[in-house]
Amino acid sequence: METSLPSSQISFNRRGIPLNRAPHNVFVKPAFGSCQKAWTNYFELPVEYTVEIHDGILNPANDTLATRYLPDRDYRRRFIVVDEQVQRLYGHEISQYFKAHRVETHFVVLPGGEENKVFEAVDKVLFELCKYGLHRREPILAIGGGVVLDIVGFAASCYRRGVPYIRVPTTLLAIIDASVGVKTGVDYVSSELGRLKNRMGAFYAPCAAFLDKRFIATQDRRNIINGLGEMMKLALVCSSELFSLLEQYGQQLIMEGFQGRLSDVADRVIELSVQFMLEELGPNLWEYKLERSTDFGHTFSKIIEMEAEPALLHGEAVNIDGFFCVILSYKRRLISSEERDRIFYAMKKLGLPTIDALCVPQVLWRGLEDALEHRHGKQRLPLLNGIGSCIFVNDVSYSELEECVKELNQLHNLK
Repeated sequence: METSLPSSQISFNRRGIPLNRAPHNVFVKPAFGSCQKAWTNYFELPVEYTVEIHDGILNPANDTLATRYLPDRDYRRRFIVVDEQVQRLYGHEISQYFKAHRVETHFVVLPGGEENKVFEAVDKVLFELCKYGLHRREPILAIGGGVVLDIVGFAASCYRRGVPYIRVPTTLLAIIDASVGVKTGVDYVSSELGRLKNRMGAFYAPCAAFLDKRFIATQDRRNIINGLGEMMKLALVCSSELFSLLEQYGQQLIMEGFQGRLSDVADRVIELSVQFMLEELGPNLWEYKLERSTDFGHTFSKIIEMEAEPALLHGEAVNIDGFFCVILSYKRRLISSEERDRIFYAMKKLGLPTIDALCVPQVLWRGLEDALEHRHGKQRLPLLNGIGSCIFVNDVSYSELEECVKELNQLHNLK
């Protein structure tokens, strides 16, 4: 039905979509002379997904992975995409788990690692889905690190224009980062442009994310520290409590693989990290608001991560970026020298890198230029305003980067 409403009765959101709920198909007076008629079709998309922390997600006594979100109670099959390393470590246990629940399984194994986060991996999942004949309401189960979770999420958003999927993160980084929000995607790679991080993807929520810190026990030291890079980011912009816990117990958590005597502390830092990520992302899942505290450490790190030699992991690059922003915050007198040094020594104590050969003004300026494109023409750079909070700035200059690089080098006793 076509309905005409006086403009005074139509309110709009920031995207220009009418907020009047009835009717949803609204005739709007054309704004341009060449247009004879126009309609705006408004539909509010509900988004709901669950993030749960489990103790023993692969224990046959826990039927979560066997039964949750299946189309009906008699449905007894799972399409599972699993990380190659996870398959080596837990493949037999995963198979036995579903066998115990009499669930038929179809496995697709993908390699993890940033170099494999490309559209060819999405295409492989789509090919297997077509061959398998996944039903429209049947969820894909993704088990692995952030790379595999992002690939599967993107494939799920594309297949039949969207099918459900479930995330089971198996790295510390994925547990507190990739599993919590709704972003999916892969890097765009071309001979002319090189590798552009996360340039293709979709905002597409899973049914649920099921977290289990037991998986961290089989990660090596470097990959646990990699996860702490993202955790440190959250601590610096959101929580002085989380920062203090990492400062005091971080070394021991690394040694124990987030298990053992400090299991309660491990639970607390994971809980805080997930909670703050959800609080920050929840009201802004589609990033309509481009000033995001979770972008701390994600301005310069994209270029650093893509071009560093030797290669850096994501959380390592984020921490290098984050510490440079600590220097920027200090130079602007937003934090004290005592706070700067406290952060520096906490990071070094955890084994997190704080500098790289790419920390030079011309490379960092490229990062800011890329941020302008991604953040719609403004820098929107998060800087610390004390440990546990941040503000946003839009006026960082090239000369300021030069001064901060000098300060960074002095702290590291470099010329």
